[in-house]
Amino acid sequence: MGAMLAQAAALQAIVVEGIGKTFRSGGNSVEAVRNLSLQVNTGELFGLFGHNGAGKSTLVRMLATLVRPTVGRAEVNGFDLVRAERQVRASIGLVASDERSFYGRLSGRDNLRFFAALQNVARAQVDARVDYALGLFDLGEIALRPFQTYSTGQRQRLNMARAMLHDPPILFLDEPTKSMDVQTSDFVKSLVKQELVGRQHKTVVFISHELYEMENFCERVAIVHRGELRALGTPAELMRQVPAQPVYALKLNGPAGPLLHALQSIPLFGDVEGADEPEGRATVRFRVCASGSVAAGAGDWQPQLWQAVVAAAASVESFQEVGGRSLREVIRYYSQEN
Repeated sequence: MGAMLAQAAALQAIVVEGIGKTFRSGGNSVEAVRNLSLQVNTGELFGLFGHNGAGKSTLVRMLATLVRPTVGRAEVNGFDLVRAERQVRASIGLVASDERSFYGRLSGRDNLRFFAALQNVARAQVDARVDYALGLFDLGEIALRPFQTYSTGQRQRLNMARAMLHDPPILFLDEPTKSMDVQTSDFVKSLVKQELVGRQHKTVVFISHELYEMENFCERVAIVHRGELRALGTPAELMRQVPAQPVYALKLNGPAGPLLHALQSIPLFGDVEGADEPEGRATVRFRVCASGSVAAGAGDWQPQLWQAVVAAAASVESFQEVGGRSLREVIRYYSQEN
């Protein structure tokens, strides 16, 4: 195992082999992560997806040296997770969504100056690094305001700025856009992808339990469920492994609402979505759930579809299959219970 880690370190920023974590309390034990192995390439935007409680945050806390693994081992930036904790910490920046260690009465700038000292940034470079981090996350105009006056989104951007102070080659972003408005979230994600990964060639591990965060963003995605690695690959690779469930669309002359509600009340149909369009038209999309079984034949579900159309008094202009696999289907497939 040690030889494999050493050989992979030149190409991979993170190499994990058989890592696991068991928490014990009062005679009870919880296996939060079990026998998990993966590699993250240098300069990669890597997505780590899992529902709440899946084990992804525990995995990141281990890789950030905040929690020691019970079994297995890993290397981060070529340094052993346990034997070289100081070097690992110097190599990473960690952004957590529940960060509460900033000082409310200090300005954003003074907070960053304080943490720069804790991160052993050379005194002569502190002001330059603080200015750079503030500018990177568009915080210059509020840098002198007390932290306690910052909005949730501004606090999270300052949290990300802090992670950049010592210019680490690897960043762990644990739900970094949580509580941000859409515009700010798009700004941060664009900054991560275009600047930090694209131009600076940093390795970024982007952790989220929200599916939309991953789509058209990460180069590869790992799906964790109940502490286990269920799938790993590019979105395209993962989608090829999942049985396709076609998406159907009904074009309507009239509003989507009545038919939308009718289909949502029938368990046979899933992912039912509708939108009104100009000139009094609308579109309703849906999938046929596995229990309805497209494979079992159209006769099993189409009568119920048309009964719903009649019940909703909907005027159908066209009906067609418009798509197949999606990352949503991949997540659902790999996160289901065995």
